[in-house]
Amino acid sequence: MDAVAEIKAKLDLVEYIGRQTRLQKAGRNFRGLCPFHTEKTPSFYVFPDRGTWRCFGSCGDGGDIFSFAQKRENLDFRGALQQLALEAGVQLTAESAQKRGRAEKLMALMSAAVEYYQRCFRDADIGAAARAYIYEKRGLTEEAVQSFRIGWAPDEWRGLRDYLGGRGYDEADMLAAGLLVEPESGGQPYDRFRGRVIIPIADERGQYVAMGGRGLHGEEPKYLNSPQTEVFDKGRTLFGLNVSSEAIRREGVAVVVEGYMDVMGPWQAGFKNVVATMGTSLTENHAALLKRYAKRVVLAMDPDAAGLAAAERAGALFMSLESPEAMAKSVRSGDDLQGKSELELRVAPLPAGKDPDEIARDDPAGWAAAISGARPYAEFLLSRLMGAAAPDSPVEARRIVDRMRPVLLAVADPVERAMYVQRVARHLGVSETSIMERIRPQGRRRWIAPEPERPSGESLAERTLLAILLRNPSLRTEFRIVPAALFTRAADRELFRRWLADDIPTAEDDPLLGHALDVGRTRLPPMVGSEASTWAWKYRDAIARERQLEHHVAVSEVLSEAEQELGPRLVDQIASTAWMGGQPPEEHRDIAETAIEVLQLGSSIHRRDEPGVAS
Repeated sequence: MDAVAEIKAKLDLVEYIGRQTRLQKAGRNFRGLCPFHTEKTPSFYVFPDRGTWRCFGSCGDGGDIFSFAQKRENLDFRGALQQLALEAGVQLTAESAQKRGRAEKLMALMSAAVEYYQRCFRDADIGAAARAYIYEKRGLTEEAVQSFRIGWAPDEWRGLRDYLGGRGYDEADMLAAGLLVEPESGGQPYDRFRGRVIIPIADERGQYVAMGGRGLHGEEPKYLNSPQTEVFDKGRTLFGLNVSSEAIRREGVAVVVEGYMDVMGPWQAGFKNVVATMGTSLTENHAALLKRYAKRVVLAMDPDAAGLAAAERAGALFMSLESPEAMAKSVRSGDDLQGKSELELRVAPLPAGKDPDEIARDDPAGWAAAISGARPYAEFLLSRLMGAAAPDSPVEARRIVDRMRPVLLAVADPVERAMYVQRVARHLGVSETSIMERIRPQGRRRWIAPEPERPSGESLAERTLLAILLRNPSLRTEFRIVPAALFTRAADRELFRRWLADDIPTAEDDPLLGHALDVGRTRLPPMVGSEASTWAWKYRDAIARERQLEHHVAVSEVLSEAEQELGPRLVDQIASTAWMGGQPPEEHRDIAETAIEVLQLGSSIHRRDEPGVAS
C-alpha cells in the first residue's frame, strides 16, 4: 500500500471534514453547509463509500481528503501529504525524512548567517556605509529594515566563515548552503558575500534559504544572489512572500515585480501584497505557490521595450510561426499560459522611466490605479500580437490569427474568449465565425463516429482519461482549458497538473511516482491520429455526466428520507405544488426545493444531447 492509500485507509473522511462543518446523515451519505462559501441550504455532500466529497452549490468543487486539506489549508499536494501523513501516523520514505533533516540543518545555518549580517549592519563603524545607503539613499524605514532583516557583509574574506565556525557549524555545510566559495586553485574557502548590503531570502514559511547582496561601489554584478542549493531554487521561491502572504490572501491579488527594492518600496508605502522573482521568469512553480493565496496575479512592469519583454518572459510566452521549430515554441508557450487558467493573470504597465519602488512611494494613487486597472494577460498579449495597423491582405490576416491561436485557446472562459475573438474580428475586418473555425483544435473538427461505450464507474472514467493524456503529450495544448478539478482524487489532479507542465514523476522519492506508473499501466484501445483527442474529450464528457448522476442520487436519497418520515403522498403533494409555482408551508420549504432539484436534474440527465462534437 502506498502512502496515499494508507493515509486514506487510516483517516475517516467524515470525521475529518466534520471538524470544519456540521454534517448530517442523508441516506448512505452525509450533508452539510459548504465550508468554502456562504450558503443557507446545505449543498455539500460527503460520500464515505467512495471516500470523496463534493459541493453542488456555487462552489462546485470536490475531491478526496487530500483535496479538502489542500483547499482548506492552502497547501500544495506535497504539503497536504506531509500534514495528513503526520496525523495518520504514516511514515513517508526514509530518504524523504533524511532530506527534510538535511534541509532543516541548512536553514538553521542560514538563519545564523542572517543574524551575523544584521549585527554587522548595526555596528557603529562596520555598518555605516550600509546604513547610509539603506536609510538615506533608498529611504527605507526602521520597520522595513526589521521586517526584511536587512544586513551587511563586511569586506572581509572569512568574517562569516569564522563566525559560523565558532558556533559549531560545519564548513562543508556552509559550502552546501552557498555561503562560502571554494577557490578553483585550491586553498581555504572564503565568504561569497563581501562588501555588500545583504537582503535575506526566505521561503513562504519564513525559513531563510538564500541571500541577495547589493554592491555599493559599482561592483559587478550589482546584485549577487546565492547559487541554487538543496534549500534554494529561484524557480520555486518568491522574494517577500513570507511577509506579504497575509495581505495577498486578504486582497486576493499578488503583484509581481522584478527586484528586492521593488518589493520593499511598495510594502513601506502600504502596498504589502507584492513579491518578486529573482532573475528568472515567473514559473509554473511560482504560479502554483501563488494560487494558494490569490486568484489574481498582476505583473507590474516598466512599459518600455525591456519592461514589456520582461512581462512576456514572466508569462513564459514566445510567439512566432516563422519555422516549424518556432511553431513548436509557440505551442509550448500557449501551453504555459493555459496552465495558469485557474489563476487570473494581468499586466499593469507602469509610467515610463520609473520603477515600482519610486511609483508606489512618490505616487501612491497612481500605483493603486495601475494595479486595479491592470489588463488581463491574454488581452495584453493579443494587443501586442495584433499590432496597431490592420492587415492589408487575407494572407496577413490568417497569419495573425494563427499566431494568436494558442493565446485564444488558452482563455478557458467561453464568454471572455468570445469577447477577445470579437475584438480581433473587428480589428482584422473578418467574421467572428471564421476566426473560431480557424482556431478550433484540429483533433475535434468534423468528427462523426458512434458514441463510445462509457465506463460505469467514476474512478474508471477518470483513470482512463488520465491514462490517455499521459500517453499523448500532444493533447496538452487543447486540454489546458480543462481545470484540474475535473478529477476527484488529489493524486489524479496533481498528476494532471504535472502532465500539463511536462513534469511527469521519475524520481524514486517522488510521492506520485507509484501512482503515475499505475495509471500508465491502464489498458487502452488502439488510437491513431486524432482518435486520442476524440476519446479524451468523450471521457471528459462522461465524467461531467457522472457528476450530474452523483448529484441526482445524493438529493434523491434526501427526498427518500423525507418520504419515509412524512409519507410519499405528502411529499408528492409538496413537490407538485412547488413545481406548479405554488408556495409550500415554511416547514416544508426544504423538501420542496429538494424535489424541484431532483426533477431538474432528472430532466437534464435524460435530455438527448445534440449530435456533434463535445465541447
